[in-house]
Amino acid sequence: MITRSEVDKLLSLRAEQPSVLSLYLSVPVDIAGLRELPAQAGDLYAEAVRSGNGSGTLRGVGRREQETVRGLLTERARDWLGHTVAIFASEELGLTEAIPLPAGLPQRAVLASRPHVRPLLLAIQRSPAYRVVVADRRHAWLFSVVGDEISTAALPAADEVRSHRFSGWYGLEAHRVNERIMGLQRQHLQATAALLERSARVGGTEPLVIGGHRDTIPQVFGALRADLRDAVAGSFVADPATLTPAKVRELAGRVVADWLTERDEELAAQLRQEPPDGLSAVGLTACLAAAGQHATRLIALPEDGLLPGYACGECGALSVSGDGCVHGRQAVQHVPDLMEELAVAALADAARVRTISEPPAGVAALLRFRLAPA
Repeated sequence: MITRSEVDKLLSLRAEQPSVLSLYLSVPVDIAGLRELPAQAGDLYAEAVRSGNGSGTLRGVGRREQETVRGLLTERARDWLGHTVAIFASEELGLTEAIPLPAGLPQRAVLASRPHVRPLLLAIQRSPAYRVVVADRRHAWLFSVVGDEISTAALPAADEVRSHRFSGWYGLEAHRVNERIMGLQRQHLQATAALLERSARVGGTEPLVIGGHRDTIPQVFGALRADLRDAVAGSFVADPATLTPAKVRELAGRVVADWLTERDEELAAQLRQEPPDGLSAVGLTACLAAAGQHATRLIALPEDGLLPGYACGECGALSVSGDGCVHGRQAVQHVPDLMEELAVAALADAARVRTISEPPAGVAALLRFRLAPA
């Protein structure tokens, strides 16, 4: 699974010409469909050339890169069945890299001076690392899910009271037994919470899912410290004795997917409710201005589509027309996607990048401070 550090590594690459081919291609589940992949890749590439030629900057760039793509598809497509594959190729940079990603990402090809990473950021957003704790009255298991990998840690079985078949004088012994049972359960829950605390990454924000019997889920939640409670994405009810790691991943994955959808809806609602003169920027013009003033705290981008524009090679100012930069028209360069440039600018300013289905006015941002007048 792709990580932010790998995205940063790709963004550090830059060619003098728009000679970096970034291709995102959906690989079918059925082997018989693989024969269509080269043609699909060619169609996407042709569309990228048509878009770039409108700027007059592409002059036959990409023939070697196309050959690289065809070679990779011939040799490795069977390894990517049911995935979206990201392929980056540039003869100028000596770059050849293929990264399998979750299915369902937008298909596109982009020719630019650096790798196109918007779909990679979406893949990271849709597939966060998360943890799952499954517990019953005596046992607890902690699962860590990162991409397609899942690891497991288990607590030793908690002690138990061996016999309940006595009550003593006036039920006093039964009372002591019940008190002992409750004490052991509290110790077990405290040990479970301690395991979660020890395994948490420093500064980490991975969502946490709780699984188990209906009555133990609130008990586990109540034993967590405040920051871990805030990280809980939801829960699922299941008998821990019947769960396998694969089943845990399936059940918890649904919870995390619903949690991600809720976060996107909450963000869209927040952006719509922000006053126009407040700490928000709604629409392309406002978001371009926010990027130019390094004011972006979070930017919400659409999933699909490319929006060509211009960027100043001196100061990085972004625009739709290429006019208005203080360095003059000669310093302005065509870029295939302004949304990509907004994402990269946000990352450079340590801002968050989120992709949602319908951002207000097509693109919107939360700001660190109010924008200065243009």
